Amino acid sequence: MESLFLKPAPPLDPEWLRYEEEAGLNKPKPTVSMLDRQPAYAAECRNLTARMMAPGANNHYLSQGIVKTEFTVPSFSSTWSVPQQQRDGRADAAFPIPVILYELEQAAPAPHSQEKVVVVYIHGGGLCVGEADSEELSCRRILKDSGIPGLNRVYSVGYRLMPTYRASTSLSDCMDVFHYLFQLIARTAEGNAVKLVLVGSSSGGELAALVSQMAPQGSVDGVVLRGPVTSDAFSGMEYVPERLRPLHTSAGEPSFWNCLLGPMKRDEPRDGLERMPLEAPEEVLKGMPRTWIQVCTNDGLYSDGVCYAKALEDAGVQVKVDVVRGWPHTFWLKAPHLPRALEADRAMLEGLAWVAE
Repeated sequence: MESLFLKPAPPLDPEWLRYEEEAGLNKPKPTVSMLDRQPAYAAECRNLTARMMAPGANNHYLSQGIVKTEFTVPSFSSTWSVPQQQRDGRADAAFPIPVILYELEQAAPAPHSQEKVVVVYIHGGGLCVGEADSEELSCRRILKDSGIPGLNRVYSVGYRLMPTYRASTSLSDCMDVFHYLFQLIARTAEGNAVKLVLVGSSSGGELAALVSQMAPQGSVDGVVLRGPVTSDAFSGMEYVPERLRPLHTSAGEPSFWNCLLGPMKRDEPRDGLERMPLEAPEEVLKGMPRTWIQVCTNDGLYSDGVCYAKALEDAGVQVKVDVVRGWPHTFWLKAPHLPRALEADRAMLEGLAWVAE
């Protein structure tokens, strides 16, 4: 694991630099409020998904053979979740949390002895932007391309966002949905074993990691994190465990920053959360399931992923790390058509298969 720790970042890959120039990503961005940015970002994601799956596009096949169902889960339903008094003072009424189920049409039934796999997907966006369908391509690719027997359902969570709500509400929404799905699967498994795997990207990785730590041991069977947020090193190294501070270099080193992610600025440390995933006590980390983590070297969050892998490894957890060298933070979401993005997705699918074994 020690070989993964970097002091400066390597140069950005020329292929990314060409795309960055062509797409104008390195040009100054207009200043807009986050509340205005939220619907604009959601629309951008939907438009990109539509273009990628249009007839004649390479990913057109992802539009076929999948049933998409939208429903809601009531908040405050989980006994595992964030205390109600921490949920913005809104404990008097449940909120309908949006969830999307992506399901294979006419999925071949797994053999009776075959364990089924269900994925719960948590999108990124700094806890400020993104909706349940913002990373739809990833959800569909997991269904169509994973090759995992019995994996025919992916649930994507549309948790509430800052600044209207606190980060604790984002987390409690994810906990409530996970609790609901865990109970639903237990009722409908018909005696078959079902593995439940959490997948999260960026801040969705933060939420997925926290859910895996807060849920009862054994309820999560695997975790896949892509470019995850696991600390608040940007607010100060005091939010990184002392033994890991010498290894956490990316938050304070400008060579890791670029047009996709520069230094993160929070209104309050940890966005008000009690702790971040990297700060979990050792007894909590020891109970974690197999975890696969994908990191990009040109990313201020690079050390977040690597340090979390180190903490898990030290706690005796089976963990693997995939390093995408020369590329920025979750670039596969911004430019899914690039060959390197598809390679990163394929690596993710291999990681998913490993945690689901």
